[in-house]
Amino acid sequence: LGMNQFELSKNEQLSEFVVQNLNKNPKFPFPDNSFDVVTCVVSVDYLIKPLEIFQEVSPPLPPGGRVLISQTNKEFFTN
Repeated sequence: LGMNQFELSKNEQLSEFVVQNLNKNPKFPFPDNSFDVVTCVVSVDYLIKPLEIFQEVSPPLPPGGRVLISQTNKEFFTN
């Protein structure tokens, strides 16, 4: 699930993808218990209502399913 069809189409790790602007429609288009893991990779900064979207993560996961979120640190210090 992503917002940029061109970028998703160039991702060789994907066998399929869904294009959806979660800022316009925060509802996940997936049935309950359809994933074991949901990932959010360096994307939270682009979401207008991240809490609404994180609430949508639970239904597609079975009991014991996992959510993995990764973020960059824009404020890292260098010498």
